[in-house]
Amino acid sequence: MHSWTRPIRILGLTVVLVMPAACSFCVPWKPSPQAVENNTFCAQYVQQGLLDQAEARCDIAIEYTGGKYAEPWNLKGQIAASRGHYDLAVEYFKRAISRRNDFAEAHNNLGVIFLKRRETAAAMDQFKQAIEYDPGYQGARRNYGNALLNEGEPDKAKPEFLKCIELDPGFCDCRMGLGVIALGAGNFDEAQGHFAKLIEVCPNDAMGYYNLCYTYLRKQLCSDAVTACVAAVAIDKDCIECKKNLTEGYECLALQGGAVSKYMDEIAKNPGDPEPHFRLGTVFEEQKLYDNAGDEFLYAIRLSEGKHKLAHYRAARTFDQLARSEQVIEMCQRFVDLLRGEELSEQREWCVNRVKQLQFQ
Repeated sequence: MHSWTRPIRILGLTVVLVMPAACSFCVPWKPSPQAVENNTFCAQYVQQGLLDQAEARCDIAIEYTGGKYAEPWNLKGQIAASRGHYDLAVEYFKRAISRRNDFAEAHNNLGVIFLKRRETAAAMDQFKQAIEYDPGYQGARRNYGNALLNEGEPDKAKPEFLKCIELDPGFCDCRMGLGVIALGAGNFDEAQGHFAKLIEVCPNDAMGYYNLCYTYLRKQLCSDAVTACVAAVAIDKDCIECKKNLTEGYECLALQGGAVSKYMDEIAKNPGDPEPHFRLGTVFEEQKLYDNAGDEFLYAIRLSEGKHKLAHYRAARTFDQLARSEQVIEMCQRFVDLLRGEELSEQREWCVNRVKQLQFQ
């Protein structure tokens, strides 16, 4: 997703030197301390989403410098864009660039607005200028790569994403771009590698799990697909695409049987509901399909944000059957921590005693 939310560099501002050749005694222009201070406050308010306060501070910074200070114009552009006033944002970003042509952030921000207005050629020109002035500007490379990808030029986009990753292996948007390119080319193993790395460095990225789920489905790795899509839904319960792929994952598993089919139908209708996962886990447990049961209990725990008490207990019993001592202890400890008063006393007693036995083995 295109964005102009690159961290704003306020401290240590680049000073623009204005030295007319005909003037040997001219002093380079720089903003006054009061202008810098107000610009800093403006940037902080922008980051906090306090747009009215931010705009007031930016206006003061501009007033102190007679409009010559580039940074507050760039910030005013961000403020206007956040309010959906894109024409005004373009005007402000252009003013920032006219005050300092090598202002990479303003070029990138202007490109984002052009992209929103579907002026792709103009947007890419701004992204290229941003990269030219600041080759280490990852956000601009990400935006340029995405623009190329949207224009159907993955071969040109890929080097931009690769350079972005080279600069920072943890920059998730560029890993996403590489994964999408691999998917489009049918290179599912490569795509899986990119998306797996993405969720490793950005574990709360729902779309990373979604794309990993989609990749697993294309590879017919049905169980892995379900696991990835459950994680996506747990992070973003409103993700319709994630729920659709989760349903496809269960269809891919092609499980049969009365009770199993019943709960699978419930999951397909309500992918974000932990309860049918718990019930399906109990069916698998009764059938001695302990690996499947454990997976379903863990899905129920994740979708309930760790609050499903009995899912913890049943997971502990299931892992005990699989001789996974560490997971038994972990699930039991979480289960006991969730209990209040004398509820589920028999289950509590089993967990307490089993943990003691395992810890002293």
